[in-house]
Amino acid sequence: MEWERRPRHATPRMEQRTLRDERGRTWVGNITSGTVSGGERHAEVFFVCTDQPGELKRVSRLDIPVDDADERWRTMDESEILEVFRRSEPA
Repeated sequence: MEWERRPRHATPRMEQRTLRDERGRTWVGNITSGTVSGGERHAEVFFVCTDQPGELKRVSRLDIPVDDADERWRTMDESEILEVFRRSEPA
């Protein structure tokens, strides 16, 4: 099996999105291709708390194709991002 690098135009663009949770903590979310079996078929968002570095990181699955995930993540409004965070679980 050979690996092939994706063309530059097909490489998802990393974009961080920031939110504040119900406890007033600030989180930064980064989108990535999935990490579990079949991970290339969906995307995940990893959240890191910037106020409390010791806080557990969180992960939430987005049920959208990886190829569309970066654009969808960039265009989500704040309420949608907060909903993704609410569905997240400790990583």
